[in-house]
Amino acid sequence: MRKQNEQTNAESPILDPRMLQAMYGMPYEEDEIDLLEYWQLIWKKRVFIFASAFLAAILAAGISLTMPNIYRAETLLAPVGGEESQGGLSSMLGGLGGIASLAGVSLGGSSSMEENIAVLKSREFIWGFVKDEKLMPILFADDWDAEKKQWIAEDPEDQPSLWDAWRLLVEGGILAVNVDKDSGLVRLSIDWEDPELATVWVTKLVTRINAYLREQAILQSEQKLKYLNDALAETQIAENRQALFELISAEQKQTMLANTQKDYVFRVIDSAVVPDEKIKPKRSIIVLLTGFVVGFLAVVFVFIQEGLRKRKEEDCKEEEQTRA
Repeated sequence: MRKQNEQTNAESPILDPRMLQAMYGMPYEEDEIDLLEYWQLIWKKRVFIFASAFLAAILAAGISLTMPNIYRAETLLAPVGGEESQGGLSSMLGGLGGIASLAGVSLGGSSSMEENIAVLKSREFIWGFVKDEKLMPILFADDWDAEKKQWIAEDPEDQPSLWDAWRLLVEGGILAVNVDKDSGLVRLSIDWEDPELATVWVTKLVTRINAYLREQAILQSEQKLKYLNDALAETQIAENRQALFELISAEQKQTMLANTQKDYVFRVIDSAVVPDEKIKPKRSIIVLLTGFVVGFLAVVFVFIQEGLRKRKEEDCKEEEQTRA
């Protein structure tokens, strides 16, 4: 039995990769990874690798020192519960909601939180804020000649515009508005080089958005009242006149509420204070991350260089064998 197995093995030998590649006329190449060889290569080139990482870290540190410190001033806001008060007002009017909707009048005039935040970040609102606070020379200080008090570029097309200011504040991330989904509280923040100036901007933005939306609500109420009074003058039916009287009374109450409510859409929970610590740049992280990345790239470069060197040596050997 043993002899039979030996004979079978002899008749069916196990072919290793060298024999298989020789059968197809292909040269055999060792594909196994020799970790020890790689480690020896890294140790051999350690001076180059560590020097590259160290110099890159020093360069990153120098560049990070030229970056200005950015501070974040923020305030915590709570949406004013205007919907509840106006909803109670609508219930007091009973079935007049249908008549009001036919007349184009809304009893629940408060805007949603999403709409209020959209107004806060809108172009019209930001443009007004930038113009009233004269922020263009501050936002684009590099393009402004403080001594001559004019833009450095003479061509108006090359000068910063209100569009540029809106993009810088809203799209550039200087102005941020975040809503906590669980509590519904709103966090308004400004990131800027001057911590005191950032604090002033945050405070004024809250005051301005409340005043802006309050004025819009009052203007809409006045337009609704004008429409209702005109409709009352043209109506002779007693029931319709009574309904219009109720609608006028409700709209007048909303106007009074808007005039007397200082915090019309947002109530300040935690006022903005001057920050005492910067939020960026994180210089230590920049230096460490740069050194690590450059060190890794240096190792990759050493491996590629060694692979090219070996390939060149193999090509030279093949040429010598061909000539022989």
